[in-house]
Amino acid sequence: MIIGFHHPGIVVPDLEKARQFYCDALGFRVIRNYDWDESFSETAERVMGVAGTAAKCLLLNGQNCFLELFEYQEPKSKGDPFSRQANDNGLAHLCFQVTDIFMAFEQVKSAGAITHGEPVQVGEGFSIYIRDPFGNILELAQISADEADFDLMQKNVAQSP
Repeated sequence: MIIGFHHPGIVVPDLEKARQFYCDALGFRVIRNYDWDESFSETAERVMGVAGTAAKCLLLNGQNCFLELFEYQEPKSKGDPFSRQANDNGLAHLCFQVTDIFMAFEQVKSAGAITHGEPVQVGEGFSIYIRDPFGNILELAQISADEADFDLMQKNVAQSP
């Protein structure tokens, strides 16, 4: 039985730059730093279905979730996240609820986020999609009082719906 959402994993080309962005701009903190090479590759392949992996990793802790960051040395990543659009099939974005979207927006911009506009009022709240420095789509959302059922501060997310 599922007890809750635990973490997303994001592949990045520069683990230190990712640490700076997610910790400094979004308030995550590093709780584990690990890596694997050929000695763990067989186990990793059984878990992920990718042969011959080697990676450096960080496990971060946020307000109500964990975030796992991977920088693969082998095999090298393919594709360009900057060419991915929010409407493409697959994971569309990660959303972070914030208490002050304008302050959070300035923090992520100064930390290297790619923006295409300013926060937009949606109902009584605010929302904006941005990209982290590696092209991954993130959303910042300030939830309004009229959406208490969608507010992490109002709803005990550990309880069943």
